This record gives sequence, C-alpha cells and structure tokens, in this order.
Amino acid sequence: MSMETDLCAVLLSFTPAVVWGGFDDAKGFPRITLQRISNLTDYSLKGRSNVETARVQVNLYSDDADEVIELAPLVSQTLTDYRGGSVIRIKELSRRDSTQETGGDVIRLQMLDVQVRYRA
Repeated sequence: MSMETDLCAVLLSFTPAVVWGGFDDAKGFPRITLQRISNLTDYSLKGRSNVETARVQVNLYSDDADEVIELAPLVSQTLTDYRGGSVIRIKELSRRDSTQETGGDVIRLQMLDVQVRYRA
C-alpha cells in the first residue's frame, strides 16, 4: 500500500469522511482531509533510496468547535503512534486553528502539519 492509503486507513476510526484531497472531496462532519505539502527523497552513492520524507497537512473540520478541539489531539496521537504498512514514523510539526466558511456556515478547522518518513 502507499503512504497516502496507510494514513487515510488509520484515520477512518475517527470518521468515514477521510480523503486525500480537498474539503469538497469528502462529505459530512467531522471531516479529515490530507495533502502532501513537500517531499524529500533520500539518495546514496548507488542512486535513489526507497525511503522518503513528506510533510503532510492534516485538516480536521467540524461544525462543532468542541468536537474539533477534542479530535485534534486524538488524531495527532494516533498518527505519531502509528508504525505500519509503508510508514516508518510520523512526527507532529505544528498545529493551527482556523475556520472555513461554506454556504453561510462557519466550519471549525484545525490544521496539523506532520512529517512522515515512509518506504516509497
């Protein structure tokens, strides 16, 4: 499996609305979207390694402010504890609060930046 599939699968325990993509790619709340922000590939004298490191943004959306505040540390702990599939380790880099306005509603948002070391 790919790193993207592994991360989505581990987060399905929080909500069925988990996608690698944008806000509109999932339906319902709470909603979790993931996207790669940057990537670094290891190299040796023999060429490209099969180990890569990606910075991934994990967006947690809810129409309930308390729900997103409770969900963020649980998601962070689950990700940083996870080792399996292609994932070697995950470290949380930062967490930010925000809002997303959609259709007249204000959706609460927490954005977690994580560093994922994985087998490509």
